[in-house]
Amino acid sequence: MESPLQLLRDLLPFRHPDSTTAAAFRGGLMTLTGQSPLEVVNNLSTKVLPIIASQGNLHMRFKLLEEARQEAEKALPMLEQHLAQAALPLPQSAAKAALHADNLLKGMAQAYTALARSIVEHHHNSALGHLLHRSAQRAAAMLSRRQLLAYRAYASPSAASWQMLHTLYQLTCNPQDKPLNGETAPIEHEYLGALLFAYVEPNKLPRGELDMIHTCTRQLAAYAVIGQATPESQSSKSADYCFFVRPDEGNPGYPLARLPAGTAINGGLIIDCSQVLAALDRNLSRLPGTPVQPELDAPPAVLQTLRVAIGGKSARRFSRTKFKPRADLIGGLDEVITFLDGNTFSRRSLDAACRHDSRAFKSSEWSLVDESPDGFRIRFIKGDKWNIGAGSVVALQPRESSRIHVCLVRRIASAQSRLELGLQLLSPQVSIISLPNGGDHATHALFLHSLPAYGKFSGLIVPPGKVKSGQQISFSTLGRTLHRQIGKCIEVNEGLEFVA
Repeated sequence: MESPLQLLRDLLPFRHPDSTTAAAFRGGLMTLTGQSPLEVVNNLSTKVLPIIASQGNLHMRFKLLEEARQEAEKALPMLEQHLAQAALPLPQSAAKAALHADNLLKGMAQAYTALARSIVEHHHNSALGHLLHRSAQRAAAMLSRRQLLAYRAYASPSAASWQMLHTLYQLTCNPQDKPLNGETAPIEHEYLGALLFAYVEPNKLPRGELDMIHTCTRQLAAYAVIGQATPESQSSKSADYCFFVRPDEGNPGYPLARLPAGTAINGGLIIDCSQVLAALDRNLSRLPGTPVQPELDAPPAVLQTLRVAIGGKSARRFSRTKFKPRADLIGGLDEVITFLDGNTFSRRSLDAACRHDSRAFKSSEWSLVDESPDGFRIRFIKGDKWNIGAGSVVALQPRESSRIHVCLVRRIASAQSRLELGLQLLSPQVSIISLPNGGDHATHALFLHSLPAYGKFSGLIVPPGKVKSGQQISFSTLGRTLHRQIGKCIEVNEGLEFVA
């Protein structure tokens, strides 16, 4: 005779909750077939991740998260590429793609972090240590990727993402507990990689170089050292190459040497980058064909930029003067040359009608937020969107003025619907010149008569690869012929080459 419990089971066909969750998860993945990358990412974050969160078995939850991550890898790269190539300010389609990608990366990071927290809170560290460390490493990787997504649009990573990264590190790799091992080292590496990338200030870098520099900072992360902050840290020999991190704050930290005297640093972390700079120096000084560790796949100019960002002591040389006139901005070397070559009129309507080649460039309207003797900070108001990055050359013309300022974009900040640029003024006098290139058409370039920020010499901005160091050139400007020799390369990127 069957027991009452068995009769109840027959009348009410119970199913194990874990098997129910797994079945719902499989069904959710099946619905992704044939969907666009945007739909896949959206459904993963809004439908699939909540199903995984209800899974009680921690091993099974991690397994389902791994399967969801593999599905995400099929769609996320396309959205990231879309964002990297989008104009600024972001058009609606790119902003939508960025929002959905950010939501998924955030959701995945939170899911892996919740799993790690559950193991620690229930004191399962000894039994589930491997699962704890793998979950923490995955969460840190998702947060690092989420921050890179923000940098692609020149936006600042959220404070919450930094706080979660700090928490994950302290949860698994507190240097006071025990030395790193094969399970904790990858977590610290993800953490240091995110910090180093933030220290090179991505909003001052050309968008086309972000992936390359991100790869370099991940390699260099192996050479950074984390330690507890002590009162002696600020007076150490390596203080100039260290950063101070408060784990309870939502930011990557500050250069230790710039902290005001008397700042309490107990309870914080010190990121010592001395060996990071040594690794950069090895790459900068290596001879062709000579192996070096780590071998960084980046041009010397980029490596020098990294070295200055991490070990330099850059400081503002002039105070800012606040005022709020408006100005027109033209971006890109070809567009600036076209604008300067016969289109530099004031904003009066009769003058604007005389522009003989107005279709060759795009003008946008900006507010001049503040100005110093060597630069401007401007804020986007309206106009055509165009691809711009740190290192781009622009022409800035204040309203009701015929004065043109040729500048390089040094900093870009994108927050919500607001876009700001930091511009470096290059020369008080700029001319358009033609350089013979051996073909039918001459190469047009910007001749900078003087370079106050660089030294007592003139400069030239040309398309990449058009001149070589030591080359003798002749050109006509202001009614006379000048003979010059190409000197050192000051800066080069995919859009221009700036030489002395």
